[in-house]
Amino acid sequence: MLVVGAVFALAFTIMDEQDSGSAVVDDGFPVAAAATAAAPPGPTPTPPAVQPQPHRDSLGVITGTGVPGPTVALTFDDGPSSTYTPQVLKILDEHRVTATFCVVGSNAESHPDLVEDIVEAGHALCDHTITHDLALSNRDEQRMRNEIGGTLDSIDDAAPDADVSFFRAPGGNFSANLNAVAASYDLAPLGWSVDTRDWQQPGDQAVESAVTSGVRPGSIVLLHDGGGDRSGTVTALDGIITALQDAGYEFVVPRT
Repeated sequence: MLVVGAVFALAFTIMDEQDSGSAVVDDGFPVAAAATAAAPPGPTPTPPAVQPQPHRDSLGVITGTGVPGPTVALTFDDGPSSTYTPQVLKILDEHRVTATFCVVGSNAESHPDLVEDIVEAGHALCDHTITHDLALSNRDEQRMRNEIGGTLDSIDDAAPDADVSFFRAPGGNFSANLNAVAASYDLAPLGWSVDTRDWQQPGDQAVESAVTSGVRPGSIVLLHDGGGDRSGTVTALDGIITALQDAGYEFVVPRT
């Protein structure tokens, strides 16, 4: 049991990591609509004690940090982006925060220098497929291998010998078959428990509120540094980190 300081209210409902909403297109990447809207800012009651976020769901997808105490993991999808990834890296460095970047293989091929920057800054890497195909879980095994293995090749070309521990299915559309293919590459399926819906470009205040109202000990936060206009996410990031640090959270990479 853990009581977190009253900097912001904690949410008590675990969000659906399967992300089963209808698909939209975001600057070339189709993404699945999130199930839960960001809560607006409100009063800050003293939160009761809460249980840590469960580590895995029924498919074995990682949905919590797996690290005891008031921990949280920031994850960034669909990059690297030449516009937004450097800004995200700068803010993380200023706060001395470690995050996980779920890179799209085609973007890794276009921006190998940024993949190298992510690794050199000490952040973790996650395979987010070559083309961000939302229906990948329904494709044949060879297509799955092309998407996952191809991204690993792109990462290795950019940052040889870089450790890649995670796989994130586009849109969070995991399946047993897809997870088994990822496991054959020694990749653990990485989901999330707090969806900021920043791909909808709701504005920086909405993105920040989604985190501060939704986080709980062990949460994994979904953000984006690529795939569209991520200026709102970049603007919100400093406030997100400051609020979480003030509440006593430690930023971690999820355990596999």
